[in-house]
Amino acid sequence: MNLRSLVEIVNKGQFIRPILNYVVHYLESDRADKNKSVVNYINVLKLKWDVKYDEALEIIDEELQGLKKGGLHCLFLDQKIYILNRIKQKEGVKKVFDELKDNFDNIPVYVRGLIVETLKNIHELYYEPDESMEKIRYWSKNYEQNLGDKGFILLSKARGKKNEERYDEAISLNIKAFKVLKTIPHPSGMVQALNKISWWLKDVNKEKALAFTFPLGFYLGYYFDDNNFNVFNSLDTMFQVQKNNKDPLVYETAFIFSRLVSSLSGDKKKIIWNEFEYTIHDVRRLVLNIRNRNYLNTKTLRAFIRKEIGKEKIPIDSMNISERTLKEFLSAKTKYIQPNTLRNILDALEFKINTSTPICIIKELKKKDIDKKFEINFEKFKNLPKGRQISEFFTSYFVHYYKEEIDLKKIIKEIEDDSLIEERCDYYTKELVNSIFERNPKINFNSLLTNVQKPKIYTNKNITFNEHPFYLGRKEVVKRFMKDLNKKNLKEFIENYIGLDTKQKKTIEKFIMNYGRYYDLKDIPKEFTPKVAKEINPFVKKYTLKRKPSALSFYVFEGEERAELVEIIGNF
Repeated sequence: MNLRSLVEIVNKGQFIRPILNYVVHYLESDRADKNKSVVNYINVLKLKWDVKYDEALEIIDEELQGLKKGGLHCLFLDQKIYILNRIKQKEGVKKVFDELKDNFDNIPVYVRGLIVETLKNIHELYYEPDESMEKIRYWSKNYEQNLGDKGFILLSKARGKKNEERYDEAISLNIKAFKVLKTIPHPSGMVQALNKISWWLKDVNKEKALAFTFPLGFYLGYYFDDNNFNVFNSLDTMFQVQKNNKDPLVYETAFIFSRLVSSLSGDKKKIIWNEFEYTIHDVRRLVLNIRNRNYLNTKTLRAFIRKEIGKEKIPIDSMNISERTLKEFLSAKTKYIQPNTLRNILDALEFKINTSTPICIIKELKKKDIDKKFEINFEKFKNLPKGRQISEFFTSYFVHYYKEEIDLKKIIKEIEDDSLIEERCDYYTKELVNSIFERNPKINFNSLLTNVQKPKIYTNKNITFNEHPFYLGRKEVVKRFMKDLNKKNLKEFIENYIGLDTKQKKTIEKFIMNYGRYYDLKDIPKEFTPKVAKEINPFVKKYTLKRKPSALSFYVFEGEERAELVEIIGNF
């Protein structure tokens, strides 16, 4: 195949994976022997994205031994230096760096953009600023015209400014890079730009760092599946920044991070544990479980309540609990404390919130916030047409990890029967109804840069728990699928979904998410654009889905997973 065309596609990053899967399918069905090295290069990219570095290096070294020096040889070297850097093999990195730098003039022009981006990044990481890079012309009109090259060169320049502690210039360059990469789109580059802004600012301007966690979380949820390394890396940044600011969203970030780590297995689990071990342990103490259960009467909880009562000299009769109940709680005669009892005590007090506040207190404050919002939102929900109620609740259900706590079949039936009442709604159901009416604030980067954020002090009287941007991003994606789904078949679709087992549900959820993510993908050459596979054509027609995002989402899946998708869709 035309290597130049492949490089143009690869420049779009791992978001273009379904296109590459389609290309591999085409090449292997054409002349597998002739196309072996190109297919292996694509496989190396996928192994890198899956964090399977040892397998990728094995293929790279085998190909480098047999390939003549040229475009494809340079592309394999480019992947090798990236992976060696990720696994911290410094000497290997410098060896490949020198090989590419010294032979730069012989690298085909159409490959140079990718190579320049890599060399500039490695130079920033491993070399002093004054060490010679004169052999490499790292900016030209050719690179300017390629948006992928331009975006990553801007990111590299930003890192240089950050290393010089010129943070305003570094942040400005990252925002420019984000905007350039968004036009492609190149999600991993976009998220990298936003992640670096928050990470770099967390110790020099923590309030501004916090402001940038909103777009970071939104685009993270919008573009990435659960097991992507970008998700863990960015959630780690969000957690650290939110914790540093004592921001209430830290508890939801902790919940999301913990839930995703618990779903890992095999090599991916080892890699994530090695990379984020400290964060994994740290998030666990801040994970909220909003089931309405009694709380263990701990020494920490008693000490906190005793201190706050004593500090404010609160009379017992103002707490709406009996003197005996309070005394038995504070003396540890009772092993548990009821949620309503704890809430009554908290209502009589006023205190600052931080990450040392006992987690059961945070749980009660969140439940109180949910109740307050639900009182308004449930009326709005009931006033929607019945079909809209089902569609909106299903969308909200679909994007939240709370869905595992919800009996969707029961809720749908109660909506249909007009028997869904406030008293039957647990806190997870209330949370999902509230989510329906959360709106996405417009992301204005100029405002994020120029607005001076004052440190916000949260107390039990003013704390509120907003929708996490990670969920807001995912909701935007699912809405695109729901908009196209034939409403006459909505009930049948949901019934079929409910009938799936857990693994099958995750498969169809992945298809729906990626349908929305690839909805507006443009500028893909016609020969690289997948057609709807015959295996899913009846499904696409029945539910009136658009063909291009359906085909792209199909090719997100590979191997056995694709076969499983075909089997599942056949039952719809």
